[in-house]
Amino acid sequence: MALIQINVPDDVKQRADVAFARNGITTPSAMKMMVTQVANEGRTPFDGLFSSGTSRELAEDVRRDMLRVEAQEYGLLPDDAVDARTIPDDVLGELGLTAEEVGQ
Repeated sequence: MALIQINVPDDVKQRADVAFARNGITTPSAMKMMVTQVANEGRTPFDGLFSSGTSRELAEDVRRDMLRVEAQEYGLLPDDAVDARTIPDDVLGELGLTAEEVGQ
């Protein structure tokens, strides 16, 4: 028999436990049922979810953005992050405030 282990945040596990308990099952039992059903049917609940043209484009965009951010974090690309300690002038304008009023 194979062993499958996963790590999830504690709060995710607790919320899953509550949801599965409403059906009288435990989270490990639910995972075992899902894996068994996927194996028996040869398909997953996610089939088609990421395979449409739009989904593939979106996944590629997300992958590209993640790689860009990672490259910035490693110093391979210049960091384009905005200084979070200052409020942009256009936002101040919309709020009717000046930089001096907010201590900038």
